[in-house]
Amino acid sequence: MSTVEYAKLLTSYIPGKIYGLRAVVTIPSKTWIAYKVKNRGNGFLDAYLSLDRSKNNNVFHYECGLSQAVGHADFWGELGSSGDGLWHWMYAAPNQQSGAAPTYDLTPGSDVPIELSINANGGLDFIVNYSVKKTFTDGSLTASDGITNARVVIGACDQNYNSVSNIPGDPLTAWGTFTNQIVMKNIAYQTTRGGAWTLFNPTGKVNEVFWPTGYTHQTTPQRFTYVTSNGNLTASLKKVGINA
Repeated sequence: MSTVEYAKLLTSYIPGKIYGLRAVVTIPSKTWIAYKVKNRGNGFLDAYLSLDRSKNNNVFHYECGLSQAVGHADFWGELGSSGDGLWHWMYAAPNQQSGAAPTYDLTPGSDVPIELSINANGGLDFIVNYSVKKTFTDGSLTASDGITNARVVIGACDQNYNSVSNIPGDPLTAWGTFTNQIVMKNIAYQTTRGGAWTLFNPTGKVNEVFWPTGYTHQTTPQRFTYVTSNGNLTASLKKVGINA
């Protein structure tokens, strides 16, 4: 996500140097993106893995996971149009690399395993449903160059302003993006390449992030609500009166 997006995020960091991070995402049963708010049309919902790798003072940042764009939300836009509720996988990487599945085919309520792990050649594999979708090879990184700043993220973007000059003012305009429960479960990491997976407990380690910073975010609807347990983060962003 970008700092000029009108966004709310939950993040939880795995401390130290690791070599792999994974989770199983349960697609929410119902979503509303930029719902009943004028002049919206580029919001989205995300559940993803984010991390850095470093080499020779160069830092390479990756965000890979699952996403739903505005037109696929169950209800979206000023007129409350109906979408199909489908999600797809996506990635953002250094050197302005970004990509996504060619189709939206992940259905509400389905469990989708996602993973970022370092392979034997030093590349970073993005794996969805146990299939490698993209391998990142940057800056002569080797298998011994690990992962730092690893985190799981659940995010909602109501609209992308694209530049600071387009931010409408303070307070920000009304928020219109909501979701039933998004679950990231079986969150685990590797401390050695190809090694055993250790469950990560996000309890007490969840941070709330609000973009853009320096502006008053609407207090209605409420912030994300969430619960945690060992290996699990479950979040929702609900507005009274519209959520099933």
